[in-house]
Amino acid sequence: MPFNSLRFLFVFLPLVLVLWRLFRRRQHALIFMICASYTFYALAAGYYALLMVVSTSVDFAVGLLLDAEHRPGRRKAILCLSLVFNLGLLSFFKYYGFAVDSINALVGHPFLHAVAGIALPAGISFYTFQSMGYSIDVYRRDIKPARSFIEFASFVSLFPQLIAGPIVRPKLLLPQLAATDPVDNSRLTAGAMLFAAGLCKKVLIADRLAWYADPILNAPSRHGSVDLWLAMVGFSLQIYFDFSGYTDMARGLARMLGLEFSINFDSPYHARNPSDFWKRWHVSLSSWLRDYLYIPLGGNRLGPTRTGFNLFVTMFLGGLWHGAGVNFIVWGSFHGLLLLAYHRIEKPWAALPRLLQRSVMILVLVCSWIPFRMHTMQELQAFATHATLAPHLPTAPLQLWAFALLGGGLCVLPRNSNEIRWGELGWPATLALALLVVVAVLHLNLSSKFIYFAF
Repeated sequence: MPFNSLRFLFVFLPLVLVLWRLFRRRQHALIFMICASYTFYALAAGYYALLMVVSTSVDFAVGLLLDAEHRPGRRKAILCLSLVFNLGLLSFFKYYGFAVDSINALVGHPFLHAVAGIALPAGISFYTFQSMGYSIDVYRRDIKPARSFIEFASFVSLFPQLIAGPIVRPKLLLPQLAATDPVDNSRLTAGAMLFAAGLCKKVLIADRLAWYADPILNAPSRHGSVDLWLAMVGFSLQIYFDFSGYTDMARGLARMLGLEFSINFDSPYHARNPSDFWKRWHVSLSSWLRDYLYIPLGGNRLGPTRTGFNLFVTMFLGGLWHGAGVNFIVWGSFHGLLLLAYHRIEKPWAALPRLLQRSVMILVLVCSWIPFRMHTMQELQAFATHATLAPHLPTAPLQLWAFALLGGGLCVLPRNSNEIRWGELGWPATLALALLVVVAVLHLNLSSKFIYFAF
């Protein structure tokens, strides 16, 4: 049940907001929220919701065991239980089919046969990382374990961040759940306004760009170089507003419930270098990979060669996290090599004018989205071939040019949605936003799923 659906907007969300405020006791309110979140998830993932129950139970028990155990060897063994279970779960459902196909392609014949009926459970990449991060934090004694299974189950299953993040850290969200007041309406208006802004970004910009760019990118061999590059600019803006819109909606929903999520999207096309980009794009994932993968590998403490290796491995696995496909491996590797190159020229790069830095980064980022969008090597090869041919008169619809200009102008504005005081907007801005929401609702039948719902 995506956020940009009539069923969510006019049935699920109003019921949750009303019933959430009827509970005077926090414990009862959290039980209701667990039920609501599992209902939300079951509508998206069906019986795969049982996997989340198992994952939640395992990591809750692991947290208690880690806190009670003081022998280093046994604590490592307990942590390994969480890591093996969560990574095993993620690997089986996300990479099993890809591994079978890769082995068969390598040996040249159907050496292995995939088990039929295995689908990727919605949101598994997000809730396994969130739950696994909790176990690691307890192991490091950065946090105390949750003593209430209800609070921990709320932390894992909370529906605003369940399908596509952000990957909220336990030290931020668990204390809020332990102290939440369901009848506190102080953040309701600000949350509703932020949610509305995200809905408009998704429906009125991202989906309109997709409407005109997808036909070109879905058949790259039928189009010329100008149209292909325009469509790729369109996709670069589509994924920007799709992910930015989702993040605003998730944070707005949390705020309506009296909670606060971490910032997950911070004007990434303002980035002046590759490192800056990853501090702005999918902030919760990049910081998760930094804290739980890059730093444990040694970070930048073991010399330049090992630092480069750690960076590349982190970005390679970050690309693979997005999906089981060669295109995501290419995308992650591209960003890994980009970071390596940047660290070699960091000082002379910093001396360049800021406008030049940002302009070059935007060009590089548009190119980086090519393997992300082209799902197979055949599509990637077709794009590369036809995008480098001599230009001719474009045939792309004028609407694509118009929405690309609109999106490009909006994404380089000096302020983003994180910096706006949504609860203090004046009546002209509030009225304008309300009118845009009406237009967005009228176009929901042309809306699509969020891109990051696929991960």
